[in-house]
Amino acid sequence: MRKNEIIKSYKILFLLLFLFLIFMMSFAITFGTASLKITTIWKIVVNKVFSSEIFEKTWKNNIEIIVWQLRAPRVVIGFLAGGGLALVGILMQCLTKNPLASPYILGISSGASTGAVLVILFISGGALYISIGAFIFGTLTSFIVFYFARSGGNFSNVRLVLIGVAISSFFSGLTTLMITTAPNKNKVQSAVFWLAGSLSGAKWEYIPIIMLAFMAVTFISLFYYRELNILSTGDESAITLGVDVKKIRLIIVFISTFLTGVIVANTGVIGFVGLVIPHIVRLIVGSNHKKVIPLSVLLGGIFLVSADMLTRVIFSTQEIPIGVITSIAGAPFFLHLLNLKKDKF
Repeated sequence: MRKNEIIKSYKILFLLLFLFLIFMMSFAITFGTASLKITTIWKIVVNKVFSSEIFEKTWKNNIEIIVWQLRAPRVVIGFLAGGGLALVGILMQCLTKNPLASPYILGISSGASTGAVLVILFISGGALYISIGAFIFGTLTSFIVFYFARSGGNFSNVRLVLIGVAISSFFSGLTTLMITTAPNKNKVQSAVFWLAGSLSGAKWEYIPIIMLAFMAVTFISLFYYRELNILSTGDESAITLGVDVKKIRLIIVFISTFLTGVIVANTGVIGFVGLVIPHIVRLIVGSNHKKVIPLSVLLGGIFLVSADMLTRVIFSTQEIPIGVITSIAGAPFFLHLLNLKKDKF
C-alpha cells in the first residue's frame, strides 16, 4: 500500500472512530431507569451549551436534570478516563519496552489510590483534594520506583517492572490497612466502592481538571511522538540517534503520573483499558505513535463509555463498579490477544 493510501485510510479510520464515539456517548445517555430519545438529548445539550433556548422546550424539568446533571457528565468523564488510561498505557509500554505494561505497572495507580483513600477517609474535601492526594502519592511512588531501579548503577526495564510490582503491593496493603482501621464506616463503604472504579459520582465541576490534564498529556505525547518511536526500539538505538533518553523518560514518568493521579482520583481504579487498547490499535495501524496515540484515545473512550453503559443496562436496579466490567471483559480478550501474538511473548 502506497504512503498516500495509508494516510487516507488512517484519516478515514480516525473519522469513523470519532463519529462512533459521538454516537456511543449520545446512545449511552439514553440508557437508564428512564429511557430517552437521542433527539431530545441533543436539544437539551445544545440549549445548555449555548445557554439559550435554541430548541423549544418540549420536555419536563426532571428529564433535563437527568440528561444534563446526571448522565452527560458521566459520559464525558467516561471518555476522558478511557482515553487517558489508554494513553498512559502507551507511554508505560514505551518506557518499559514491555508489551504487558499498563498505567498500574509501576505502582503509580496503587500509590495514587493510597493518597486518594487517605483523603476520603481522614481528610474532609471534594474531588480537588482527592486529586491532589492522588497526584502527590502517585508522584512519590514513581520517584521511589525509579530511585531503586537506578540504585544498582544501570537502569533495567526488568528491574523497573519488578520494583513496580513490589511497591504496588506495599501501597495496596497500606490502603487496605487504612480501610480496615478507619473509624467512619460510611466513608469506608465509599472508599471500597471507589477502589473498584466507578463513574457514578461524575459532576461537571470535576471535568475541567480531568480535561486540562488529558489535553496537556495528549499534546505533549504527540509533540514527542518521534522520540517515542525511537525509544521503543531500545535505549542504545535512541542514544545513537541523538535522543535524550533520560529527559524523555523523566517526561513520560511525570505526565503519566499526573494523568493517572487525576483519573484515579475521579474514577477509582479501572483496569485493563491501558493494557488492551494500545495492542488493538497497534494490530490495526502499526507502531507509529503519531497514529497510535489519537486512535487509542478514541478507542479507549469508546470502550469505557460502552462498559459503563453496559453496567446500567444489565444492572438497572443497582450501581455496579465499572472496574468489575472492564476486568471481566478485558481479561479474556487480552488472553485471546496473547494467543494471537504468542510468537512475540
